[in-house]
Amino acid sequence: MIMLDTKDVLIELKNKIDENTISAATISDPIKKGEGLASKVKVSAISLKGELMYQLSQYVGDKVYHKNVSPDTVIDNIVAIMENNFKQCEIKANIICTVLMNKKRQFTLTGVKKNDKTDIIPKGHNKEKNYILPEGEYVDWMYRLGLMDKKGRVLNQKQKKFRQINKFLEMLRDIENEIPENSTVIDMGCGKSYLTFAMYHYFNNIKNKHIHIEGYDLKRDVVDLCNSLAKEFGFSDLKFCCRDIADIENKDNKISMIITLHACDTATDHAIYNGIRWGCRVMMNVPCCQHELFWQMKNEDMDILLKHGIIKERFAALMTDSIRAEIIEIMGYKVQVMEFIDMEHTPKNIMLRSVRTGRKDNGEKLKKVERPMKEYNIEPTLYKLLFEKNQPGI
Repeated sequence: MIMLDTKDVLIELKNKIDENTISAATISDPIKKGEGLASKVKVSAISLKGELMYQLSQYVGDKVYHKNVSPDTVIDNIVAIMENNFKQCEIKANIICTVLMNKKRQFTLTGVKKNDKTDIIPKGHNKEKNYILPEGEYVDWMYRLGLMDKKGRVLNQKQKKFRQINKFLEMLRDIENEIPENSTVIDMGCGKSYLTFAMYHYFNNIKNKHIHIEGYDLKRDVVDLCNSLAKEFGFSDLKFCCRDIADIENKDNKISMIITLHACDTATDHAIYNGIRWGCRVMMNVPCCQHELFWQMKNEDMDILLKHGIIKERFAALMTDSIRAEIIEIMGYKVQVMEFIDMEHTPKNIMLRSVRTGRKDNGEKLKKVERPMKEYNIEPTLYKLLFEKNQPGI
């Protein structure tokens, strides 16, 4: 038998098993036994919000503890659980196999054979979700960006990104009437631009709405690649620029929407500031790492929230986005704080979707914002940009 280390057994399992076809797995034969230790772990396919997920059921004494994981991490979880305390795992998927682990944490695969059953996935998972970009339909830019094969099948390792794109387009569809034809949409910090291409495709190919889109990023190689792909796809109103967002100008007052997805720390604040300054009709912002308030926060009366780093970090991030949302409303927008993607995929999943109403605050809301700022000794960047610089036109 060939002995495999952790890295090699993961590669072997992922090469042989389609994660989306796992119907069941049983992890058994614990190395250590005793009170508080699991005697076995069962893996089963479940439907969660209409999507395929896997439930890990850990049996400890007379109790069962559950954890849900996505298809693209289920094999990693199985191997990690075995490494921790189990010698054996039987898996039923597109193949049937047994994974064994010895005392040296070395693995072997035995009994590997094809599974001819067609009803592997539980009922409900074969039903296609009504995506804006349907799976199984070939789209040239999705193929060139490595999301699907030539038959329109989304690659297993890109299922999460595919769902994220469709989730974003659903959020876009809700506010598309706010975006006038012949206007400009700015994507700040576009990166590899999956969502930028998707947005262009939605506005100009699906909805036949003439929208000009510009993506900005500081990585020259990424910008050059995206420009060449836009030209290849015939996306004449899509261009990418290697410039800082601070240098963007709204010369013709045509910028109707700004987007920032996972812009780091105070970059989100500068983007929102520009969106407000330009009078954008819509802003869609998904913040990323948020360090600013973490280092500022002080409040002896609330030390219980600030003494542990991980709790303080989460509290600071929530405080940051709460203040942002309130300030945007003060400046004449209706703000929705939404879940961008499921928490299983990333903790950076909050979107601030803002639509301009023109109804600015009379001063009462600003007092509510300044109250926690004083209590926690904080001064957020967005507040400073809007209320301390006193920029003209705001």
